[in-house]
Amino acid sequence: MVAQDSRLQRRLEEALPQAQVSVAPDVLRRESEDYAWFSNVLAETLAGYRADAVAWPADEAQLAIAHELRVPVTIRGGGTGNYGQCVPLAGGLVVDTSRLDRVLDIGDGYARVQAGVKLVELDRAAHASGQELRIYPSTYLTATVVGFVGGGSGGVGSATHGMLVDGNVLAATVLPVDDDPRPRAVAGAELSHYIHAYGTTGVMADVTVPLAPRVTWEQAVVSFSDLYACHGFCLALLDDPTIDKRLICTAEPSIVRHFARARLPFAPERTAALLVFGAGQQDRVVALAERHGGALDFALPRDTKTRLTDFSWNHTTLWAKKSDPSLTYLQAGFDAGRFEEQARAIKARYGDELAIHGEYARAGGAPFVGALPILPYHGRAALDETILFLEDIGVSIANPHTYVLEEGSRTDNVADLLAAKRRNDPAGLLNPGKLAAAGSASDRRKVSTLGLARRVDTV
Repeated sequence: MVAQDSRLQRRLEEALPQAQVSVAPDVLRRESEDYAWFSNVLAETLAGYRADAVAWPADEAQLAIAHELRVPVTIRGGGTGNYGQCVPLAGGLVVDTSRLDRVLDIGDGYARVQAGVKLVELDRAAHASGQELRIYPSTYLTATVVGFVGGGSGGVGSATHGMLVDGNVLAATVLPVDDDPRPRAVAGAELSHYIHAYGTTGVMADVTVPLAPRVTWEQAVVSFSDLYACHGFCLALLDDPTIDKRLICTAEPSIVRHFARARLPFAPERTAALLVFGAGQQDRVVALAERHGGALDFALPRDTKTRLTDFSWNHTTLWAKKSDPSLTYLQAGFDAGRFEEQARAIKARYGDELAIHGEYARAGGAPFVGALPILPYHGRAALDETILFLEDIGVSIANPHTYVLEEGSRTDNVADLLAAKRRNDPAGLLNPGKLAAAGSASDRRKVSTLGLARRVDTV
């Protein structure tokens, strides 16, 4: 492996300026990690995996080099993924896209950007034309557009605009990993072969996303005596066409306590709904909350630097983990019509040990009650038991404690993913180990314990 590593470094340095290649141990460590430490399981499973080299290209030349040497390639955006999407399980080359950072075009209702453009930078550029992003993750300040497309699913804005697959990606330019990587335009249904595929099926060199007319947003928190009244309010708000909404996030009291360092006046014994809605609509929002037994806790001034979105989606998990590292989380989908029944069953089984953090959105045009519950980590067996219980009562689980695409997501298009991978990645170099169906028969039988080729012992 040492000979191949030095050959890879030499070829990269022939193709790229020296400042755009590194094999320094601290750089390899940093560029080989993401936020998989949110999962106690993945923190242990993925500890020590490292790339052999990192490249920061301004073009796609290094992809041909990787194919020539048959070196695994892992594409990295902002490194904000939660499932080890950009952890190189087989070593090889990590391609950091952060210098591919040009906004290529902004028009009426769309923007086309290179792979390394950050969401916050695109949003600022869109503002100049009176537009804004439709959806983005809570990692808005650091995540890249292509990283979100390749590793995410929904986020802030999904309460109105749905998930990534709901028309929130318009087109992509995909590069294969072969000796002559020629770009290919992808649009329509074929985009599903690349959205949330962890970069296993092709390299997205640029993407086109829709923009919305810019709205002036306001932020407030309303609270309720219990989770069930809060749920009724959130569903009513989600379905109210007279109120513009960007965020509908709920947190039980045992989650709210993890926000203490923020020094915001949350009501400590009540279930909170964190809201972002259109300017001038607060009275309507509060009136709706009051009809469901709620009350206004506080509203933030428009010129505040505080963003309630920093307490939503997986930022909620971040607050909890920073407050108590022994905690872990799940990703769940409740039946909107059976929410109270399902939540009461959870409380009967686990009490307050499993705290519900909800995200209300639209998926496929229908109301979607997503959740990222926070719970203590009592080991893998206990976590598996909790997952089975939730599934038995009809709560769907997207398991965040696996790096394998098929295990962590509902993947009903595996045949399409495989076809795209074989077309764009004939040597199987792109992010190996993440798409189990592309591995050997033994890999497919036991995807959670894939034989991973390169591990560096950690102290």
